[in-house]
Amino acid sequence: MTVLSNLSLILLAVEAFVVALIPLVLCGGLVYGLWWLQRHENLPTWLQLARAYLSLALAYVEMGMALVARPILSVHSNLATAQGWLGAMSQWMKGDDK
Repeated sequence: MTVLSNLSLILLAVEAFVVALIPLVLCGGLVYGLWWLQRHENLPTWLQLARAYLSLALAYVEMGMALVARPILSVHSNLATAQGWLGAMSQWMKGDDK
């Protein structure tokens, strides 16, 4: 009787292995396929065109964000410079030469 129980346990383990192996092979195939497609020479023409348009859009967004951020950064830079000068002058007026 123990032989049959051991045999049934082995068969259940083999079935579980096969059932787990099928999704693993499918996911591995999908990952390999996507990796293969991500190489630039393997992209279909319509994906290359979409990638070019997305790169162009990204360049415009980065340029716009630089235009928006430049005045803010300039104001903060000027304020930091003025605070540094005032701090140095106040220490000089006190006579703290460190």
